[in-house]
Amino acid sequence: MAKKTIIEGSTKLNVSEERTLSKKDPVFYNPVMEINRDISISTIQAFLDNFKRDEFKICDALGGSGARGLRYAKELDFKGILDISIGDINPNAIRAIHENIKINEFNDNVKLSVHHKDANILLSENYREFNVSDLDPFGSPAPYMDSGIRSTLTKGGIVCMTATDTAVLCGAYHKSCIRRYNSVPIRGDKEYAVRILIASAILNAAKYDIGLRPLFSHCTDHYVRTFMITERGAGKAEKAMENLGYVKRQYEDITVKNYFDGFERGFGGPFYLGKLNDYDLVKNTYKIAKDRNYSHRAVEILNTLKKESEFEMVGSYNIHEICSFIKKLVPPMDVIIQDLTDKGFKVSRVHYTPYALKSDAKLSDIIVSISENSSI
Repeated sequence: MAKKTIIEGSTKLNVSEERTLSKKDPVFYNPVMEINRDISISTIQAFLDNFKRDEFKICDALGGSGARGLRYAKELDFKGILDISIGDINPNAIRAIHENIKINEFNDNVKLSVHHKDANILLSENYREFNVSDLDPFGSPAPYMDSGIRSTLTKGGIVCMTATDTAVLCGAYHKSCIRRYNSVPIRGDKEYAVRILIASAILNAAKYDIGLRPLFSHCTDHYVRTFMITERGAGKAEKAMENLGYVKRQYEDITVKNYFDGFERGFGGPFYLGKLNDYDLVKNTYKIAKDRNYSHRAVEILNTLKKESEFEMVGSYNIHEICSFIKKLVPPMDVIIQDLTDKGFKVSRVHYTPYALKSDAKLSDIIVSISENSSI
């Protein structure tokens, strides 16, 4: 199998020249996910910049070619011991990881270990061991969620999850979402997909008296991604659950029902309804990605998220959908944003679609702005 050497960030990787980007590949490597990895390195670095202990342990339990785990080892700047565990059940992946270790040079403070094990076994064998447990599977993280949470420190640890089954999370496969995430999906806004993922993780962690609080989340291309910090104690778990609820969405207007009041027909969820992003962390993540000259797309996403994270709004206003409902031509987004800003509202584009925005304006204010700026 012909291979070529590429560079992601400052890390060299030997990858196959012929890839199907499916489970049929001998070793899975997806170049599209370089953006995901750029953002992940930057996010963990932003967290590390305020980390005071002498050792930091990360587990990439679904390593594939080793791209994510090796980039953590190569590119994270940390004065203490950086202990990186990379695992995969595929023997071809293990060979590829070892090959990729050989073509890179690592700082003396980096400890690397490679494990030919099922992800759940590797995570379960390291109960409450890792500062960061990173779940980046092909598809849903649901089969690894429980062991991923249990492998993470119960206070100040970070559980990272990527879900590429966005069709399921966005409502195309209703029963699959209920089966995997114990949540009824709703269509129309990709942000609800990451809110399902977080809600599922919070309920998984709560049974261990662990609260999870999102630090940073994004919805990009075919996947959603979240970073959640652990908080120890039954009270913290219950507080996290207080941020869960059910949503009924009608023409960009939403009705919210508290999780503890129980499910009601016509609603979707449970969803996480709290703040998705810590503004200071996103700001620092953006600065790191920009300073390191990571991919333009990653920097662009983070720049939009920086503004977007100022809002606590659940979901967004999709201007195209609103225009379709009120039968108006779609005005340019810049015109709508400027008009709402001139009227004293705070407005931000969203990072996951060019057709929507977040604002402290009400739906009626958005409709007025569209009507005033539409040619119909």
